[in-house]
Amino acid sequence: MSFEFYNFEMIGKPMIGTSLFQPPFKANATLQDEARFVKIINGSTNLYVPDHHLSLSSGDMFIMKCDNFVNIWDENEDASKSQVFVANLSPEFLKEIYDDDIPSIFHQKESKDHKAILSIEPNNAIELFISSMLFYFENKEMMTEELLKLKMRELIMILLNSDQDGSIKLMLKSLFQTKEYDFKEVIHAHLYEDLSIQDLAFFTGLSLSTFKRKFKTVFNTSPNQYIKTKRLMKAENLLRVTDQRISDIAYDCGFNDIGYFSKLFKSEYNISPSDFRKSLTV
Repeated sequence: MSFEFYNFEMIGKPMIGTSLFQPPFKANATLQDEARFVKIINGSTNLYVPDHHLSLSSGDMFIMKCDNFVNIWDENEDASKSQVFVANLSPEFLKEIYDDDIPSIFHQKESKDHKAILSIEPNNAIELFISSMLFYFENKEMMTEELLKLKMRELIMILLNSDQDGSIKLMLKSLFQTKEYDFKEVIHAHLYEDLSIQDLAFFTGLSLSTFKRKFKTVFNTSPNQYIKTKRLMKAENLLRVTDQRISDIAYDCGFNDIGYFSKLFKSEYNISPSDFRKSLTV
C-alpha cells in the first residue's frame, strides 16, 4: 500500500496534513492522548469504534477522540485514490498553539458524553480553511511556525462558531478522556458487521487468546460459534418477515459471500435459504 503524505509538523510531529492512498485499505488505530478532525476529500469508508460505526463518504467531516478505531476503506468506482485532510490535536499541540494559555473549553471535565466520533455538518468556512491548507501544502515555503499556530486556532474557532447544538463544545471538553466499554456491549454492537475476531479483541484491548478465554467465560461458547448462530438467527427471521432479496439479507447479517451464507444456513436448518422461504408460502 503506497501513501502520499503532505503535512506540517509541530514539535516534530504531524499537526495538519493530507494523505492520498489507493483503496481498498483497512487500518486499526489507537488514539491515546490524541484527537483528530478529519475531512474525507475523496472516497468512502466504514469507521468502527467499540460501540458503533459510521458509514462515511466524500465531503463528510468528523472529530475522533481518544479510542480504538477500525477503518475499512472501499475501492472507488472510478479506481481513483482516496484522500483525507487531517488536523491532529493533543495536549502538547494545544500548549504550543496557544502558548500555554489553553482556552477553558479544553479543560478536562467529567462528561456524560462519551461518543468517540462526532459528525460535523459541512460549512463554507471549513471548506475555505481546507482549501487554504491545500494551497500551503503545494507551497510549503510560505508556511511558518507562527502561521501554522494561527491556522490551527482558526480551525478550532470555525468549529466552535459553527456549533449549533453544543455537541462540538461537549466533544472538546472531553477530547482526551477515554471510555471503558462493557465486554458484552462491544460484542453485541458488531454482531452483524464485517469485522474479524481480531478486530473485536482490539476493541476490548485484549490479546486474541485472552479475548477468546473471556468470551468463553461470558457466553459459554467460542466467538465464531456465537456470532455465526446469532447471524443465522437474524437471517432466518428476516426470511420469515421480509421480502428482501436473499443476497441483501446475507449482507445485512454480516455475510459478504452469498454462497458461504447459503452453506451455513443449510447446515444449521437442513434447508437452503431459498427453499426455506418457499416453504413459508406452502
